[in-house]
Amino acid sequence: MSKSTMDLEANLIERVIEQRNKLLEDAENKVRTIKRSGVEEVARILANSEAEILSMIGSDLNATRDRIIGAAQLEGRKVILLTRQSILVGIFDKVLERLQGVAMGGEATVDKGRVLISLITEAATAIGGEEFIISANKADLEYLEKNLGNIHMALKKSIGEIRISVDSDPLNVVGGVVVRNSDGNKTYHNTFEGRLANVRARLESEIAENLGVL
Repeated sequence: MSKSTMDLEANLIERVIEQRNKLLEDAENKVRTIKRSGVEEVARILANSEAEILSMIGSDLNATRDRIIGAAQLEGRKVILLTRQSILVGIFDKVLERLQGVAMGGEATVDKGRVLISLITEAATAIGGEEFIISANKADLEYLEKNLGNIHMALKKSIGEIRISVDSDPLNVVGGVVVRNSDGNKTYHNTFEGRLANVRARLESEIAENLGVL
């Protein structure tokens, strides 16, 4: 084999080795790139998953906390409302009991006549006109019939000349009056129960607002 042939073969072998080495290097680079990308991708997925998990946990915790707080607030409102209702029921039961005493003339410190005159005056003023028919329970009707002249004089002093009469049919009420004009197209309910209900509704609203449960 001539020297030139040997040199040619050596060059070919060298080139093959260089190509082989380059291919191996490229392959190793690709492997490293793939590995690095894979690690980064795995890390990204893990990071995202952790963030999502934390977000889900945070959402669940917030929802749970809100439910607990909401339930506590609701329960607190219920307790307040029930307590308030219990107190008001007790108070108004006592007031109604006292009003029954007034209606029956059992309250020595209260002038039944003045109470009735005040209720009639308020009703007549609200209705307007000059002639009125007064309805009341049986006991108050008897009182009104017996004292109609004095009641008329008292009303005249406060609201002017008017005519009043008493309805003979008694009402089923604790006390107070229902006044209507002669035409019957205007009526003013001024019974004890009605006034007490109005006061109760107003107080319940005010108390609820002050307690922050409205």
